[in-house]
Amino acid sequence: MNLIKGILLLFSLLFIGGYSMVCALLMWGSPSLNRIFLQSFGWATRKIVGIDQIFLHEERIRSRRPCVLVANHQTALDLALLGSICPTASVIVAKKSIQYIPLFGWFFKAAQNILIDRSKTEDAKRMINEVTEALTQKNLNMVIFPEGTRNRHRASDDLMLPFKKGAFYLAVNTKLPLIPVVCCTLKGKAIWENLDLAGGTVIISVLEPIETHSLQPNEVDAFRVRVRNLMLDELKRINLLADEYTQNKMEVKGSGQCH
Repeated sequence: MNLIKGILLLFSLLFIGGYSMVCALLMWGSPSLNRIFLQSFGWATRKIVGIDQIFLHEERIRSRRPCVLVANHQTALDLALLGSICPTASVIVAKKSIQYIPLFGWFFKAAQNILIDRSKTEDAKRMINEVTEALTQKNLNMVIFPEGTRNRHRASDDLMLPFKKGAFYLAVNTKLPLIPVVCCTLKGKAIWENLDLAGGTVIISVLEPIETHSLQPNEVDAFRVRVRNLMLDELKRINLLADEYTQNKMEVKGSGQCH
């Protein structure tokens, strides 16, 4: 069954990707392209995998713009699941290697997303400075996965990788609010890369916006650690909450009751 789900995800990605490419030809340079693609693929992902998705405090994203959004990163499906609440005027920061993915790399550029070579510190800093100017002038939101790569949960306590500095340097430099977004652990539910696609309850929690007006560049490291600790605590909390939802659903199903 998981293999079939993986194949269906691939076909849906190709179909929705093709449609998005057509949109990109008509809307080149519009960050709205991200929302068109992510909402469509997010809907397909939830239906195919069998995900019951719950958002906590979604209004916190809607009420602030521009801002810097940071989220934990687990699988290629992260953006599909987060896409449902991705504000319209949002761009994504990702690894430069994405540009070499056929079609998707082209679309990623068409939607004004930002590609950074994280292995070159000076290039990354220069790009962040350019992003700073673009964010403030175009009133855009920036979406960044501060772990820098997907966390495969190789160990039982490996819930979140160390955060890189970029997102926090950007927030402090622009004085824009930073909004942490935390998705519960997807292991056993929706990890596409190893066909771990059993489905289940997925909870995504939006934390309170964190103001950066008073922060200085020399406080970036401490800021990064503080945000990671907040997100890790919330991840542990919503993991337990997701387990409770799943258990309750199983009990209702087992009793034959319908609500």
